[in-house]
Order: sequence, then C-alpha cells, then structure tokens
Amino acid sequence: MSLMSAVVRNVFYPLWTIKDGDLAQLGLLDKFDDIGTMTVEQLRARQQHRLQETLEHAYENVEYYRTTFDECGFSPRSGDAARFRALPLLTKEIIRGNLSRLIARNVPADRLIHARTGGSTGLPMTFVRDKECIYLRKAQELYFDNWMGYRLGDKAALFVAASHHDSIGDRWKAAFRNATCERMLRFDPHHITDEYMEAFVGGYREFAPSIIKCFPNSLAVFAEFVNRRGIELPKVAATSCTGENLYPQQRRLFADTFGGEVFEKFGTRECGVIACECREHRGMHLFLDGAFVEILDASGNAAVPGQMGKVVVTDLFNRGMPLIRYEIGDLAVVAENSSCGCGSPLPLIDRIVGRDRDILYDGDGNPKPGYLFVEAINSVDLEAQFQVIQTNWTELLVKVVNRSGGSLDLTDLQVRFQKIVGPRVRVRFEHVDAIARDPSGKYRYVTSQLPAGRPPVRDDVSSARMSK
Repeated sequence: MSLMSAVVRNVFYPLWTIKDGDLAQLGLLDKFDDIGTMTVEQLRARQQHRLQETLEHAYENVEYYRTTFDECGFSPRSGDAARFRALPLLTKEIIRGNLSRLIARNVPADRLIHARTGGSTGLPMTFVRDKECIYLRKAQELYFDNWMGYRLGDKAALFVAASHHDSIGDRWKAAFRNATCERMLRFDPHHITDEYMEAFVGGYREFAPSIIKCFPNSLAVFAEFVNRRGIELPKVAATSCTGENLYPQQRRLFADTFGGEVFEKFGTRECGVIACECREHRGMHLFLDGAFVEILDASGNAAVPGQMGKVVVTDLFNRGMPLIRYEIGDLAVVAENSSCGCGSPLPLIDRIVGRDRDILYDGDGNPKPGYLFVEAINSVDLEAQFQVIQTNWTELLVKVVNRSGGSLDLTDLQVRFQKIVGPRVRVRFEHVDAIARDPSGKYRYVTSQLPAGRPPVRDDVSSARMSK
C-alpha cells in the first residue's frame, strides 16, 4: 500500500463517517484483501456459510421470506440445495408490492438507507440497504479497482450519472471527500453540448486523472468529440466501464483516445459490483464473498457452459432488506472454463449479453441481442444518432438524429435491420431532433417496450417447428 493510500484509508476516509459510530467503515476497507491467498474451494465454503447466515436471518426477521419459505416447505437450516433452487424468484414487481414486508425487523430504522433504481419496465423501484452493506460495497468496489492500478486517493474522472446531495451537510462531506480521498472530476451527461465539452477538456487537462470510471455511452460521446477536434489529453492508467454493455468498438475507442487498459464491471445498484474483468480480459470474475449467483436457462435449470441464461442473485451483504434469488433483469453466458491465468481464485463467467429489455425478437419469436443492431449501425458509418425500440411484436421503431447536415441514406441500414428481425417485423424510421437519456443519465441504443413473457407463437411458425 502506498503512503498516500495509507493516509487516505487511515485519516481522511473515516473523517466524513464519524456519525452514529460509523468508524467501522474504516476496518472494512481491507476486508477482502485475503481473497488472493485463498483457493476457490475455500471461497465457495465461505460463500456457503454466508448464504446460510443470510437465509436464517431472512427467515427469522423478514415477514415476506418467513411466509414464502413456509409455503415452499423450505428450512434455511436444512442446507437442502435442491429446495433452495425451488424457491420462487424475487422480481422487481414483487419488491414494489411488498416493500414493507421485505425489510428486516431487527435492523434499526436509523441504520437503513432508502434508494431507487429503474426497473426492466422503466418504472422506478424503491429498495433499502443497511449502512454496513453500503460500506462493504465500497470495499468490494475498491478491491476490483485495485486490479486496474487504482488506489484510494488517486484522481478519477467520472462519466456517470451526476450525484445529488440533499442537505448542506451531505454537500460538505462530498466536497471534503473530493478534496482528499475520492478526488473526482465529474462529466455531466445531462448537459452535453460542444461548448460544455470544450470547457470540460480544460478541466480534464488540469485535473489529469489517473483513471476513468464511466457509463460507456457517456464516455463515447466525449471521446468522439475529442477525436473530432483532434484534441490530445493526458493518458490514464485504465478505464473502468459499468452500467451499460461495453461494445468492442467502444473498448478500442477508449484505449486509443485515453490510453491504458479498458475493464468492464458488472453490477446493479441493488447488489453492487457482482463481477469484473482482470488483465487477462477472458471474462468476468464473480465476487463470491458478496453474491451467490445463478445463471438459469428458460426452464429454470442451471445453464451449461456456453449457454446464455438469466442472472439470479442472492445478495450476501444486505441485512436490512435481503434479496434472495433476485432476478435482476440481466443475461449472461456461462464460461467454458471458469479458471483464469491471472491467478485469482474467483471463478469466471464468459460475458454479459445484455439486459432483458435490450433483447429484441424477430418475427419467429427468436431473441436477438441488442449488440446485433449496434454492430449494424456501426457497419454503415452514418453521421447520425440512433435508438432502436421494439414497440410491439411486429414493429421496430428506429429513431434517427441526423447530424450530417444533408440527406441521409438509410437503405443499407434498413436491409441490415430487416435481415436481423426477418420479414414479419416492420422496420420504421422516425427522424427526431434529439434522443432523451434515462433519468440516471444512461443512453440506450436498444430498448424493448414488449410485455414480459414469451412472444405469441404463430400457428404457422409452430407447425413449421414441429415438422422439423
């Protein structure tokens, strides 16, 4: 540990937490340093122990789980893995309808923090975390950031959603952290103009960050501006991407523009960082200490290596509102080989394919990952901004912002999209002045407005499949 990191961890970082006895946060910053000294078998044993504790805590203190476990005949002390996997999945809709029944009765109210996140339907969802969970998540993030060469106290440029602090005290603490331990320069994704980015370039040069943390699409806007203007910027050691899918062309763009290696993290606001790339870039290492992760096929069974499945997470940190078998709305591919040459005992998943709302369907009801449409857009090299929306099972709406200043020939793109979705789905282009970002600041290339569940099966399609 460098002298700067030691000072930050032991002096500056705890100063803003001296409230309600929260000095415990300081001790948690190094909590996961022993992971590299353990075997995967030892880590899985520790994970199982924490899973057992989580299940017992939930049964004893959370009304929703006591009722659910009893209805399923599941005893958290039984260690019956088969019965655990038979527990119903927790969805965002269930959380919305049972928030008070999901909060643990033995965690004091002043230790609970309410937060909101966007759901897969676009509707906000309120959830609760206890304070220790938040501290553990910070340590969890720092553990992976260390892989990228970052240490607490290094300068970081943030291309993520803007932070909002309601009280004067919160704003003061945020300013103090920024001047001492967290030293951040924020890019505002809500107000992106050429004038704003010109001003940001000056601040970026003066700040000279050592690392970038970003939503890929926010950083891509700035990178394209920098390249378009021929601007040279100080190089960073690494770029950490999260919150959105990181596409190969974005990875190349960031490395070429800002220097350093590009890493992808996978996580949610509810569950923290679930997995992260190492320097081998062969997949993402699952954080066993913080989450018990299942990747399930359409039948609810464990997906096999190479197969895509939905990600189901049991959070091992949040005692205030346990999330058990929580369907987070993401899809992942199981790794063919879960070990990695980097030396970390944390097992690999192959890749994150995309959120379920970013999976569209062709006319035969086959899923089409959103990156197919992004690749099609990139291949035609048009000076325009696009957003692909599946409005119903038979129509694909493509919003277009023409930045060329002249006419735009969409014929080639029409052909490529039609090839992806097939003749049963109509591709319709709509010219607009701007494409809005989500309230979080994220911009989505591809989004679905389809209802949850499987697409309707046409009689002729069903008959054709049966005849094969």
